[in-house]
Amino acid sequence: MAAKNNLKPKAYAKNAIDKWSYLTGYELSSLEDYTRDQIRALASKYGVKRYSTYKDVTELAKVVSETEGFKQAGKKQVRLTIFEKIADEAKGEAKSLLWYKTKLKALISGIQTEPSRMNEQEKFDSIGALVNQDQNVNRRRVFPGHLCFFEYKAETIDLPYYDKYPLLYVFKVTGGEFWGANLHYLRPSKNRRLVVVDNLMQGQINIPKKIIHKYLYKRCKSLFLDLAKQEWLSASALPVEDFVLMKGGGKIEYPKEYVWEEMDQYWNDRIKGTRVVKGLNKADIKRVK
Repeated sequence: MAAKNNLKPKAYAKNAIDKWSYLTGYELSSLEDYTRDQIRALASKYGVKRYSTYKDVTELAKVVSETEGFKQAGKKQVRLTIFEKIADEAKGEAKSLLWYKTKLKALISGIQTEPSRMNEQEKFDSIGALVNQDQNVNRRRVFPGHLCFFEYKAETIDLPYYDKYPLLYVFKVTGGEFWGANLHYLRPSKNRRLVVVDNLMQGQINIPKKIIHKYLYKRCKSLFLDLAKQEWLSASALPVEDFVLMKGGGKIEYPKEYVWEEMDQYWNDRIKGTRVVKGLNKADIKRVK
């Protein structure tokens, strides 16, 4: 069992079990990633008798995995990406930007975070995982060929406005800087943002040059949610773009419809190439043409 993880306890809980009563057992990739108290809370939730008498938590986790309640919860979870879960909670109703961002942050808190330091074997093992990523990971850096969410605060006065919460397809990383295409600058429609994402998922880059920007690590205000490929389409449809004016110190909202109207003018000026995915100890992304 894990000594700790990134899951947050419920506020004002009555006891250790109530503290984790909201868990389903599907927030993390495996029951082995849950702590002793979290497994006991799951056992209580799914009706395991005399769960407190189990000295071996691994054995208790196995019992939990075999309960009907756990299996039924899995059927509800397995087909939903984290972004589909948010859309499902919205139930088709109009929700505020704050509502979506709050829900997204809550789900992100339960996603695995890469270690702050890696030994040589871990670095070697991570290359394949980065290139063939099949799960969401909170990372401390970005990698070419990946799509990620993060919070950002621009510093240049040359920008009239910027997005505080980019959805970025990364092209290049050098030192303290990285370049990428923020898909939020495109309309979330089939012939704009969604077609770009669909092309990327098929290994093709066909992106307007105007939405490519440089970012500084020192201006990033969060970890990077590096998205599993199956999340890309649902992530691109989530309305969390947050454009603000630079002259207002990043506090004056700038309508996203104005941004999309401006970017429509540059739609045909695109770069094209093959998507190249890179990981640790790999060369820079192949130049696109």
